Amino acid sequence: MNILIPHSWLKEHLSTKTKAKDIQKYLSLSGPSVEKINTVQLADGSKDFVYDIEVSTNRVDMMSIEGIAREASTILKRAGFSARMIKKTWPEIQQHPQQRLALPEIIYETDHIRRVMAVVLTDITQQDSPQYIKSRLQLVEINVHDLVVDISNYVTHELGHPCHVFDYDKIMKMGGKIIIKEAKPGKEFVTLDEEIHRTVGGEIIFESGSGEIIDLPAVKGTLNTGVDQDTKNILFWIESLDPHKVRHASMAHAIRTMAAQLNEKSVDPYLADRVLKYATYLLEKLAKAKVASPVYDYFPDRKKANKIILNNQSIENYLGIKLPNSEVISILRDLDCQVKLIKQKQEEKFEIIAPTYRSDLEIPADIIEEVARIYGYHNLPSQLMTGAIPTDRPDQKLFDLEKRLKQFLANIAWQEVYSYSLVNETEAEMSGYSLDKHLKLQNPLKEENTYLRRSILPSLISIMQNDNQSDNWQIFEIAKLYHPQKNDLLKQENYLSMLSQKSFRQVKGDFALVLEHFFILKKKESELFVEEIMAKNHAIYQQSAKLLIKKGKERIFLGYLHVLDKNLTAIEIKLNNLLKVVNSYPNYQKSNQHSTIIEQLTFTLKKQVAVGDFINTLLKTNRKIKDFSLLNIYKNNYTFTIIYQDQNKNLSNEDVEPIRQSVVAVAEKKFQAQLVGKI
Repeated sequence: MNILIPHSWLKEHLSTKTKAKDIQKYLSLSGPSVEKINTVQLADGSKDFVYDIEVSTNRVDMMSIEGIAREASTILKRAGFSARMIKKTWPEIQQHPQQRLALPEIIYETDHIRRVMAVVLTDITQQDSPQYIKSRLQLVEINVHDLVVDISNYVTHELGHPCHVFDYDKIMKMGGKIIIKEAKPGKEFVTLDEEIHRTVGGEIIFESGSGEIIDLPAVKGTLNTGVDQDTKNILFWIESLDPHKVRHASMAHAIRTMAAQLNEKSVDPYLADRVLKYATYLLEKLAKAKVASPVYDYFPDRKKANKIILNNQSIENYLGIKLPNSEVISILRDLDCQVKLIKQKQEEKFEIIAPTYRSDLEIPADIIEEVARIYGYHNLPSQLMTGAIPTDRPDQKLFDLEKRLKQFLANIAWQEVYSYSLVNETEAEMSGYSLDKHLKLQNPLKEENTYLRRSILPSLISIMQNDNQSDNWQIFEIAKLYHPQKNDLLKQENYLSMLSQKSFRQVKGDFALVLEHFFILKKKESELFVEEIMAKNHAIYQQSAKLLIKKGKERIFLGYLHVLDKNLTAIEIKLNNLLKVVNSYPNYQKSNQHSTIIEQLTFTLKKQVAVGDFINTLLKTNRKIKDFSLLNIYKNNYTFTIIYQDQNKNLSNEDVEPIRQSVVAVAEKKFQAQLVGKI
């Protein structure tokens, strides 16, 4: 996230004569990245510089004028410049003796509140903001409104903690209560920009005594309690909520205000006190307001300071350089840390307490990183590590398999396509799994694509329907599928999915070619068979069967073969299973010197007979049958090619005759097949 910082405003918190270009250079070198400096002509004819600074999301403490000044003072001093942080202070808030207004009754119905501060101010004079406030707000691209709202925005940008202004009288007319609770779905409210929203459930809301929503706290105010030109009494309010709840509300309603962006990153609740003092001071000074109530402060969980113990040797081990204890202590104290050096026997340790606004400092490694950053990465020794650089490569065997698969399928006229891993409801249901068995994204990029897919085929079907290029188009994709697991991370599996307008036999034949290419099949399709053919009970499949491969005595499941509507055939293969049977080179087999006898037999088969089972059964009838494969189909007549061969001699017709008879007998007995013609 980025913040705009005018140079003149920065100088109110940073005492230095350093030029803007040098501030940009050294801040970028050791701190937040100053992306550019804009030169701006002011209304009085003078010029100002505006720094456009990118701040990392874990450093919300730098999302303010004061935060950048604090960082710059530390970095510039180390770079050899004279720089000092100016910490502003304001008087304690004192109730005006002649003004007494009761605070609204604040009721807590949730535990997601970290801190709430509030005070009532009366006799507000609504007028234009002073020119310096308007100019500065315009320089940082914040809209100018009326004085009270401008002050709240001004203080937020200067100190870094969002605040809000309610019209006190409007709250009191609605029951005089602020009920802080978690919303139920479906309740309507209107934000300050007159946009209508409905609660989604779970977000923190403020309700009035009459039941109306009067604020979406830490995100945006509502129209029914906003200040206007008639406002005389205000409730100045600062809240710090559970960052997760703020993020939920902001994203659910697509309201990305600066308040939401700061609060969702866990802005320091201890900062609220200074913000309230500063805002009250400006309201008294510029709007002639009077404090009409005691300061309300609800702070239920004051966290104890986190002590971090750091061994001096650890710094040297990480950075490769031994820093004097005095240097480490100086750097950490410049970063507002409390540091104590503890000597135990022959060991020296630092006891460090980080400031409350540095929630990113939790473990010793965080402290070492800060020391290195301020000392200067460029000052550390530039010696390369010894040994091999560790890499996070994918499984090399699986990676190579995918690469070779893609290349071979392209060579046999299959076209590779790519589709989104996120699918819509229709495509999710087409996978055969109900919607509740899919992982649904809470904040998808496209509203219709919300589910992580469990099958690639629905996406391929959609591509083929929308972009059909020919009558024999065949496409494939290799991608991950995502299977939710109870109390665990998603199970991710790599799959090959193929979809074609060709016939079942042609697609199965193409897949057999793939297996031959990887030296899996030695007898063509004789070792690839289907099992458990299922009837139509699926959203898109007419028939579906398991694809198995024989490896020794073991049958290994590869995936599924599907017959779909509209003359489509599909194959789904689990790549990890395919990897188990892939060979890098063919197994050596001694060549048979004896001749073969090849013949064709035609059988009439019933519809319920699985051709794969028929082939595999007859292939086992005799060891001299070397191959039994399907040649042609006409209606219910199936023609098969049979190859006979003996290891020890050349076969004659007399040798083959009894084998042929046994094949026909098994076909008739086990499958009720009828031989066409005579033998």
